[in-house]
Amino acid sequence: MTHTRDSEPPPEPRADRIGQLVKLAGRRPVPDPAQWAHAHEAARLEWTRIVERRPWRVTFWRLATAAIALAGLGTVAWLALRHPSAPIARPEIATFDAVTGPLLVIDSRGASRSVTAAGERIRAGDRLETAAETRAALRMPGGISVRLDRDTSAVVESENRLILQRGAAYVDAAPGSGGAALHIATSLGVVQHTGTQFEVRLDAAGLQVRVREGSVAVDASGQRWTSQAGELLVLTRGRPAERRSVATSGPEWSWVSDVTPPFRLEGATASAFLHWIAREQGWTLEIDDPSLRARIDRVGLHGSIEGFTADEALAAVLPTCGLASRRQGNRLIVSAAP
Repeated sequence: MTHTRDSEPPPEPRADRIGQLVKLAGRRPVPDPAQWAHAHEAARLEWTRIVERRPWRVTFWRLATAAIALAGLGTVAWLALRHPSAPIARPEIATFDAVTGPLLVIDSRGASRSVTAAGERIRAGDRLETAAETRAALRMPGGISVRLDRDTSAVVESENRLILQRGAAYVDAAPGSGGAALHIATSLGVVQHTGTQFEVRLDAAGLQVRVREGSVAVDASGQRWTSQAGELLVLTRGRPAERRSVATSGPEWSWVSDVTPPFRLEGATASAFLHWIAREQGWTLEIDDPSLRARIDRVGLHGSIEGFTADEALAAVLPTCGLASRRQGNRLIVSAAP
């Protein structure tokens, strides 16, 4: 005699059981792209191996395992699209001190913005592109000043490394500046320094390093060259390195003066002003009367010299302090006004 057990539910269809297994698998954590690709390839190979076997040897559990794997990957992809990982914050490491025209800042994700004035911050990984009419000055950690010439492309990789892709960069790192030395990396070599002023220029002809003050070391092709103030080092692919003598002041440095960060005259002393202008122009400051030194240290200044050339600034400031100046070569000689 047959008894029907009405209290028992009918067996679930096979597809529903697979669905239950997929649900039990739950959401998986979002892997990085490399892990995702590896898992996807493993699942694809397993699926191919299974379906290539004879149909009557394929068991339900293998099909279920493959279905779970593929469903899990689908869930991961869906979650990654629905909840993309937050971008990693890039530290701010520099500030524009001066800008003479529009320039382009392109971040590490490819987003770009135009900068036309000083004050904007620069983040690690930003690429700076100056136009044919644009120059810019940056303030790096420790007070190091970096100036970019026209038609220059440079990446501010970190607080102590700048990648020069083309054009020219001028570095002013006064002795005693805080922070690590700034490295200028190029396709032909890496330039590093200890408290100095120098220019690095990269073009189709090669790499040129002009030293205005102090010394720099250039590492290239497994060799190191050291250059002192008044020297130009030229590196060209396939040719020996060349050294030449160069002036430390004059017209060849004029582009640097065009983008000099403004000096805050209000509240400064005459001594601070004179030392600043001499350094910016590559001059040697001399006081012809030792008794003037204490006086210059005490004299306070007022007003502004923004937009003035070096000669215009001297002519405007020194008479108000009872001082006069004259130039002999690269010497700036200061004396009491007659």
